Amino acid sequence: MGSVSSVDKNNSEERTLRTSTIHLPKLIAALALILPALIFIVAASLSYNTHFREARANLDVQADLARQHARRVFSIFDLAASQTEEALLPYDDSEITAHDSDLSAKLDRLSAAVPEVEDIWVVDAKGHALVTSVITPAPREIDFSQQDFFAAQRDGYEGTFVTDRLPGYFRPSQFFKVSYKRRTADNNFRGVILISGDPRSFESFYAGMLGDGLSMMAMLRDDGAVLARVPVRETASRMPPGSPFMRAKEASPERGAYRDVSPIDGVDRLIVYRSLAPWPVYIVGGIDMAKVQSQWLQAMARQLYFGLPATLALFLISLAAIRQARRQADTLDELQQEVQRRAFAEEALRQANKMEAIGRLTGGVAHDFNNLLQVMLGRLARIHKACQQQLPPALRDIDAMQFAIDRAANLTHRLLAFSRQQPLRTDVIDVNRLIAGMTELVRQTAGNEILVETIYASDIWSISIDANQLENAILNLTSNARDAMGGAGRITIRTENLAVEMISGSDHADLPPGDYVCISVTDTGHGIPDEMIEKIFEPFFTTKPVGQGTGLGLSMVYGFLRQSGGTVSIVSEVGHGTIVRLYLPRASEQAREETALASVALADLKGSGVVLVVEDEVEVRRLVVDTLRDAGCTVLAAATARDGLRLLEDNPSIQLLITDIGLPEGMNGIQLVDLAHQRRPDLRIIYMTGYVRGAGEPGAQIDPSFPVLNKPFSRDSLIQRVHEALAIHSDPVS
Repeated sequence: MGSVSSVDKNNSEERTLRTSTIHLPKLIAALALILPALIFIVAASLSYNTHFREARANLDVQADLARQHARRVFSIFDLAASQTEEALLPYDDSEITAHDSDLSAKLDRLSAAVPEVEDIWVVDAKGHALVTSVITPAPREIDFSQQDFFAAQRDGYEGTFVTDRLPGYFRPSQFFKVSYKRRTADNNFRGVILISGDPRSFESFYAGMLGDGLSMMAMLRDDGAVLARVPVRETASRMPPGSPFMRAKEASPERGAYRDVSPIDGVDRLIVYRSLAPWPVYIVGGIDMAKVQSQWLQAMARQLYFGLPATLALFLISLAAIRQARRQADTLDELQQEVQRRAFAEEALRQANKMEAIGRLTGGVAHDFNNLLQVMLGRLARIHKACQQQLPPALRDIDAMQFAIDRAANLTHRLLAFSRQQPLRTDVIDVNRLIAGMTELVRQTAGNEILVETIYASDIWSISIDANQLENAILNLTSNARDAMGGAGRITIRTENLAVEMISGSDHADLPPGDYVCISVTDTGHGIPDEMIEKIFEPFFTTKPVGQGTGLGLSMVYGFLRQSGGTVSIVSEVGHGTIVRLYLPRASEQAREETALASVALADLKGSGVVLVVEDEVEVRRLVVDTLRDAGCTVLAAATARDGLRLLEDNPSIQLLITDIGLPEGMNGIQLVDLAHQRRPDLRIIYMTGYVRGAGEPGAQIDPSFPVLNKPFSRDSLIQRVHEALAIHSDPVS
């Protein structure tokens, strides 16, 4: 019995050992399969989340960029509507209809200045067009009273109304309309201002954003109507009421995200949206989930390929997971840096576009303002001349009015210089006199807590420069000094004569030898660190906090000085203030002589010849004609280029053509001069202008040999230009 029990015990131990020997490799094999599989599943999940987060982050950046673009455009629409309302303010509806041609031309200039504005309509309280930028006279047979935007604002809707895409009245393309309520003095409904926006401009912008996972970008009205979309689909016009978009924005009106299969093209997308409040518009962007999954699968296939054979799966996957984690961290860091770079670029783009839009609108306003100033200045000159004998006491009032008009004219020139739509106008000036004349303005700019002192060189040289631009540069520097001092301290403006050999330091090695006038602006502010000095003149670089400076001031000063043949330098020490020095070349003897000659009083022009004046503004045309006739000229006048050409053909005795550059009916003053010279090569030319739009475009160049009178100009300036034109080209006496 004992031996049997021993055998059974040994057999049992052998079976146990055999079972252990069989099951252990199975367990190891199973673990070799299961453990790598589990690790692979975890890695796949992490990788999918990483791909999804990266795609979502890129989608958010693109949606925010599209939102900034849309806000800029709708802000331009608001500004255009405001400018339209200002243009119509002096008139009631009957007067608007009576001035249809002039107002239509103004609206046309306003819409032409902004590419996103297709046309502008003004509608009365009954729904009929009063004036439009498209055609004159306005087609009053078109009835807007049944349109949704008109009915809504007539019945009490407040704010800006945006329509669905509608066919144009005179163009085959579709446009969405942005409607603004007009009000009477007692706040009653007076009609609407209607601005047409071109969806193609938005779609062109969105088309450049597609790629890198982004597959759709759109702009929707708050009721789901599609205003612009890329890829373009003509079949769908709005989201249904119960769509995921409508439900999502009701739950979170400002911004959010959802996933949906598009009813337009059937693509499964992750979609984010952004509200454009206060406008009833949303920006929507989406990424194709199939593409995100495809990219993830490709990444996982590569990992699986390199994870075989099974015996090395655990080790390789572990290493791959570590490397992947590191790559993901690096990718996230790079993504965050890219987000910051894009945010900075978006802010710079918004600032630049805003400045450009303001510049365009400013130029248009300055053009009309210059014409008004021209009439006032010219008529006051005639009244002044008439009162010299009869009413001497009235001359003081007239002189004061002329001084005010001159200040207003300087303001328009500064606006045009700001918008870069006017060339530099150089004159020989006394720097001490210029600074003394603007010292009070500098003190007002600096504030009551800042002491402004001036130190003048007694024998300062004259310089040849654009005085308005120099004033702007000095005001810019004093504004920077004020900000650097926190509202309290001392600003010192000094003038002195310097020879180039006296200027030490490498900053001025690019100045040619010669005499220079130095204007220095010194403050007692906090100073600028050394690492920022080298970047201080770079565009968009600023030491001010975010939102308190564009970074364009010093770069504009630098460009103006370089264009004028000088330079600018800056010396600063933290805690001890800053000194900015402007170096301007001394005026040549020839320039001083020309200035002296220009100031000599001119005789009348009796018997000088026949002059043709072409000017579309009635009062400006009358003023120029009256002034030249008073001076003794024989004068003919025309309102358009075509009328001027007919007068030239019918009157071969015309010796001088004086023409405005901006003329109506499809032919401007530059084109008129080209045609006139083809027929009359000996014809003398003088240009008049208050604003040269597109002067730098091909085919719009002014011949530099022809003089230009910038509006508003004085009687003496006009007679001087006519005298010079006729004298320079007069035949020699035999």
